[in-house]
Amino acid sequence: MHIVVLGAGVVGITTAHVLAEAGHDVTVIEREAGPALGTSYANAGQLSAALSAPWAVPGLLHKALGWMVERYPPLVVGKRPDAAMAGWLWRMFRFANTRDYVASKQAMVRLGEFSLECLHDLRGNLDYDGRNGGTIVLFRTSEQRDAYGKDLKALAELGIAARTLDLDALAALEPNLAIRDAGIVGAAHLPGDETGDCRRFTAGLAGQLSDRPNVRFRFATPVRGLAFTGDHVTGVETDDGTVAVDAVVSCLGVGSLDVLAPLGIRLPIYPLKGYSLTISADSDAVGPRSTVSDETHKVGVTALGQRIRVGGTAELAGFDLSRPERRYAGLFHVVRQLFPAIPPSAVEAAERWSGLRPMTPDGPPIIGRARFDNLYLNTGHGTLGWTMACGSARLIGDLVAGRRPAIAIEPFSPGRYA
Repeated sequence: MHIVVLGAGVVGITTAHVLAEAGHDVTVIEREAGPALGTSYANAGQLSAALSAPWAVPGLLHKALGWMVERYPPLVVGKRPDAAMAGWLWRMFRFANTRDYVASKQAMVRLGEFSLECLHDLRGNLDYDGRNGGTIVLFRTSEQRDAYGKDLKALAELGIAARTLDLDALAALEPNLAIRDAGIVGAAHLPGDETGDCRRFTAGLAGQLSDRPNVRFRFATPVRGLAFTGDHVTGVETDDGTVAVDAVVSCLGVGSLDVLAPLGIRLPIYPLKGYSLTISADSDAVGPRSTVSDETHKVGVTALGQRIRVGGTAELAGFDLSRPERRYAGLFHVVRQLFPAIPPSAVEAAERWSGLRPMTPDGPPIIGRARFDNLYLNTGHGTLGWTMACGSARLIGDLVAGRRPAIAIEPFSPGRYA
């Protein structure tokens, strides 16, 4: 079977790998000049199943109003709301109740855990600065520390290892962390989480795929649409002509919206713009040993060997990919405060990046068959594409093969919004 995978980010490349391993002829079509040059390029670097959770938390409106008056808010509105933004926000607030939150979080954690298992199976000798030191969540107030007990209880019910840390134990795990100067009062350790450079992983896996006779890449090739007859997709339309297909998997992130809308498939996805800094410095010497996540500012600082990745900020700004310097202020504040030993010149020279994360209103990604019998969707992973990519790809492989998926697929069904 000839299957076309749309998109060469981490979700698309892992999907192509699973399908190629199953013996299909696979063509990957990507508008950029190479793999992982979009949202997968410089994310926070965390493989964090334990932190997987919807943004639609109970009490979201109260939290959002509080963030509006903070100096470094984790969520900002970068443009005047239009119909698309308002409609998506309305849906998200509808899901911000205890029942939906718990169901979505359970599904997301299960997919994250399954995805880590799949990553272990396929990574082989890929070098992507991976580590398995877990995630440390930092608390700046006793109220934060006490409130996080609910999360620890929920993780325990799901069989996910987690523990609280006193300040001495925290210092032993992260000796470069300025615990007292930063006002840290406690922490939680999620030892099952991992870290790694998503772009290096994706590019490395794509390189392996390029050596296979049943895989072809078409880079610098924007997708213009899908050709179909009845309920069957017949081809992918590009500037270089139409590519005939037996099946299509859309892994385009927010790009799925324009491609699928003409087919009557309207996905409740909105771009949530994220920002990151990549600092050239020996992380073991002056930065984190793994990932530390600042619960107050929602910023993660991650060790990537001779680099340090600082990721955070969620901006509602439509499809704007500009990088205003003011959006990096919170990232600079956190990394300087937590890890003051990082040379100031290295922090100032950090590579700035931004990407559009495809968010669903309820949290879980959209994985499954669309209304066409040979069209599959693998998108909407939000801030967790790196965490969930390998497991999502395996689920697509199961569906294409007609097998029962390895984990329950219903929470990710495209039809759940009907």
